[in-house]
Amino acid sequence: MQFEQPAELNRFVDATIPLTWAVRWRSLRSVLPMLLCCSALLVEQVAFRLWLNDRSLLSELPLLVVCSLVPVVLIFVAYEALTRITHRSKRTIKLEPKRVSISPAKYNRIPWKQISAWQVEPLPEGAGFSKLTLSYSLGKGTKHPREWSMVLRQADQEHALISELEHLRQQGVNSTQVARLSAPARPKINTRRVRSMLAVALGLYCILHGLPFLGAGLLPTNRPPDEPQSNSRFTAKEEAKLKRVVRQTFSSPEQFRRSLLTVGGGLTALGAGLYFWGLATPKRNEQEQIPNAQGIVESA
Repeated sequence: MQFEQPAELNRFVDATIPLTWAVRWRSLRSVLPMLLCCSALLVEQVAFRLWLNDRSLLSELPLLVVCSLVPVVLIFVAYEALTRITHRSKRTIKLEPKRVSISPAKYNRIPWKQISAWQVEPLPEGAGFSKLTLSYSLGKGTKHPREWSMVLRQADQEHALISELEHLRQQGVNSTQVARLSAPARPKINTRRVRSMLAVALGLYCILHGLPFLGAGLLPTNRPPDEPQSNSRFTAKEEAKLKRVVRQTFSSPEQFRRSLLTVGGGLTALGAGLYFWGLATPKRNEQEQIPNAQGIVESA
């Protein structure tokens, strides 16, 4: 059984409507540390190539500034386009024997065992309409369930949906509880703490720097003379400069190798620690739901 909601009713269930600058900032602030990480990596790559080719970084400062803004502009344009497309898309939910299909959604096919709750609440501004909220997880280890909502017509869609869920419950397909609120619930905004996302971004930054150093330190120091060099990322001039800097900085190839292992291992270990610590940091509930729900379908 499938239920549809017209796009003009998205304003009741989409927190990004109207799309103001405050809404944009609230949506993008959690990915800001990752954007800064991408910008730093891109600037480093360009600056390293400029240095290898004996070009002044100060004279190329406008190019470096443009490179630092590229990830930010791309993400902002993509967010703007996807958000506006979502605003103009109708919402649908389809109850199938093995899963629930929802649209629009990033994960649009949800197995029944991953659904944790169904909730129906009245809309304060929409006479004759109610709001359906589906809570689900992406796997067994997920601590924070995701939510997806749509508007139902109280006259027919709400009754038909609840009847179908009850029928599926009796068949052993649906084992989750459907709850009906007596009043509209406060919006609940789950956002990951900025400091946890900063830890994840710093962790990836360290890992992306540490793994190449660690890999280079583990590789054999002596390359066979007949080994082809056509796959090198650097030109002959760039390789000559790199070798000259290494000889001037380190007294022997063994010292260079130990330095690579030490720096690479340290950055990789630090990055892994920051990355997993950031992922383990719980999300923050800015507003909690009003706990005045009355169950209308008992859980199995």
